[in-house]
Amino acid sequence: MSQKKNILLLINQLHGGGAEKVMASLSRELAKQYNITFVIYNDITKIAFPFEGKLVRIRLPFAKNPSKNPTYARFIRFIKLIYKLRQIKKQYKIEVAISFLEASNIVNVLSRRDEKLVLSVRSYLSNEFKDDARNKVFRNIIKQLYNRADYVIAPSKLIKHDLVSNFNVKDYKVAVIYNYVDREQIISQREQSINSTGLEQLFHYPVLVNVGRLTNPKGQWFLIPILKNVKRRIPNAKLLILGAGPLKNRILQLADEAGFKCYEGPESFARYNTRQVGDFDVFLPGFQSNIYPFLSRSSVFVMTSVYEGFPNVVIEGMACGLPLISSDCAAGPREIIAPETSIQHTTDSVEYAEYGILLPVLNEHAQEYKEQIILWSEVVADVLANSEISSRLRKQSFIRSDHFEKHVILEKWIDAIEN
Repeated sequence: MSQKKNILLLINQLHGGGAEKVMASLSRELAKQYNITFVIYNDITKIAFPFEGKLVRIRLPFAKNPSKNPTYARFIRFIKLIYKLRQIKKQYKIEVAISFLEASNIVNVLSRRDEKLVLSVRSYLSNEFKDDARNKVFRNIIKQLYNRADYVIAPSKLIKHDLVSNFNVKDYKVAVIYNYVDREQIISQREQSINSTGLEQLFHYPVLVNVGRLTNPKGQWFLIPILKNVKRRIPNAKLLILGAGPLKNRILQLADEAGFKCYEGPESFARYNTRQVGDFDVFLPGFQSNIYPFLSRSSVFVMTSVYEGFPNVVIEGMACGLPLISSDCAAGPREIIAPETSIQHTTDSVEYAEYGILLPVLNEHAQEYKEQIILWSEVVADVLANSEISSRLRKQSFIRSDHFEKHVILEKWIDAIEN
């Protein structure tokens, strides 16, 4: 019997993000046939996702608030991280090192000994670098370093196109591997009780659901004016956003300006002097490690992202039988919802695609913004009000989710490791 290969998985943390969730899930599958060393280097101690493998935490200096560190502190942390990761690779005799996200990918390359390198880009980088000025420093580094890897994994075809066209990564090095859905896990978890959240009565009403960190790329603040318009046709409609992040206060402020009551937790009942879930309009219960009971009970998934990498929550929503309405943003939604169309096409109206509905990316600074919001609102209200439309979309969601079954996607990861 051949000896198991030693695989290293590297990411900054295991708390809250989509990339972290995908890597944790990947570790559980790879551990069935490999020795896994799971390395994280963020000082957040909470681990939100179950994983398999030996966990190694790299402790770095200037850890109190790394995002606000001066340049010299960032540089010291960076050098320390490379040095310590190289030691770990030697200690655990790593044969394949897989990393997710740009900071981890860069460190993975610079700490290389003689192992195979597999880097995974999780976002549409051209847009991400426009969104965050600090990330622009990565552009030239990526052009210099990523071709040193054996494989660069892109979770969508459009991300591969971006890497090859705009970051000079060689085409033959980039493999497209979609995220997968674990159907067994979803089935086992979607029926779990949500009584402890106090939201069991919420799903007596029509519910728009969105899942993701409350950040600029996800655009959840657009959901407030959309809900306001939807309520003109469906007064008892509710909005549920599962996630935490820096834009929570902005969403709360917009909801307050719209006259909505917001549920943030059990304490909200006292704030509004009510015990009725139905008195609230917007629900922000924060990050939930198990999203499936919420998805399976909701009425429609509405994704307002400005850009994505591959929105795993979309295929998870599909696996839960949710009708899908999404912005036609780069990258991922079109490949999921309208797979037979060009990855570079974008809609400027409503596109009733094979597996869901695509709508224009919202832009609050655009002249046509109010018209865009009205368009989105009408489509959402149509899905909520018309059982025939809703039933057809639910059926198509189930069908499409089969294309992202775990065993199909895992074969591609094994191929990247072995070949």
